[in-house]
Amino acid sequence: MKFKIPPIPLNSSRNSCFPTLKSLMASSLTQTQTQTLTIHSDPPQPDPEDDLICSDQQQQQQQQQQLLLSSSDTSPFSLGSLTRCLTGESHIDRAWAHWLKLGRPKLIVAPMVDNSELPFRMLCRKYGAEAAYTPMLHSRIFTETEKYRDQEFTTCKEDRPLFVQFCANDPDILLEAAKRVEPFCDYVDINLGCPQRIAKRGNYGAFLMDNLPLVKSLVQKLALNLQVPVSCKIRVFPDLQVTINYAKMLEEAGCSLLAVHGRTRDEKDGKKIRADWNAIRAVKDALRIPVLANGNIRHIDDVQNCLEETGAEGVLSAESLLENPALFAGYRTGEWVVGSEGGDKVGNLDQTDLLVEYLKLCERYPVPWRMIRAHVHKMLGDWFRLHPHVREDLNAQSKLTFEFLYNIVDRLRELGTKMPLYTKDSHEDRVLATGNV
Repeated sequence: MKFKIPPIPLNSSRNSCFPTLKSLMASSLTQTQTQTLTIHSDPPQPDPEDDLICSDQQQQQQQQQQLLLSSSDTSPFSLGSLTRCLTGESHIDRAWAHWLKLGRPKLIVAPMVDNSELPFRMLCRKYGAEAAYTPMLHSRIFTETEKYRDQEFTTCKEDRPLFVQFCANDPDILLEAAKRVEPFCDYVDINLGCPQRIAKRGNYGAFLMDNLPLVKSLVQKLALNLQVPVSCKIRVFPDLQVTINYAKMLEEAGCSLLAVHGRTRDEKDGKKIRADWNAIRAVKDALRIPVLANGNIRHIDDVQNCLEETGAEGVLSAESLLENPALFAGYRTGEWVVGSEGGDKVGNLDQTDLLVEYLKLCERYPVPWRMIRAHVHKMLGDWFRLHPHVREDLNAQSKLTFEFLYNIVDRLRELGTKMPLYTKDSHEDRVLATGNV
């Protein structure tokens, strides 16, 4: 049985009460045109072999998705009225009631294109992640293409709490896409932070910071028409007050949770440029809805430091999790042991172990091979630097199989290289005893 949702009838009326850039920002931001644009750039086309699903279990997987919501939804947002008030205390109260209902997750897998897919989310959840975002989904392609929906959005009953993230610049298209996923998630998230060139060409992500009336219309459209809350993920402006005003606008438009990446649109290199936790703190102090912090989370000590310095309800990690999916369980790579406060011990876990677990999850929850290939390179990057001939064999393999990838792991282990992950105190004991954190 295919996972299909019938077309969603949309209310095409637009809210005309948009702020002007001048009145909203009280700064020198340039006034831009406010008309809604249609996304006009498709994602780059992958290698045909890597775009294939890694298993023939897709039909079974789609049947499982039909059974995800067998129980009734008791979300405080399921009020059955599209005319409910989204301003003032009622909106804020519902935002916090929903967050509390989810257990106030603190350790969260950030959205990553082609990287935060279901098997990887489930691996991170085993090792301490308490919530996760899907990869960014292209709202127009999601509404138009069944193959794209089937391959790019997969989930399971255990994959909660879950944020489903879309990029968009048309409120009606965004709502149609959101309606298709709202039964299977806890937030529909709007990507307002992608700084890449493809986002600039497509007029989405962080490049909507130049068109704030459009941003407000996207948030309002979802907030007024969905049964689940809308969240947003943003980057900061160079001017702190502009950032605070931006965040307040999103809250007033109906955003129920805001994730703040503490870098500007132009600060793309996360390894060279530190995220500004002070800016995140200022946003947190200015808002009444839950705020999450994104940036500088390299190991578990960073998590505690970030929570203390920003006051945020939780933290998001991206690149560091790709290399070490057990980060939230207290494991760290050797890179972060040098110079630490001490107390680190060699753990009974390394990145080859994590990769094997990931591959087994891929056999259970099939995804395109291009995603698997990317994770192999990330998790085994340090190993490949020592044994480049093994990496070359991987790159030369145009059609991947699980047998081939398990053999790659065996070859690396047989070469005798030891690259353990390190842990402190009782983190490892808890994981081994319970299977999670």
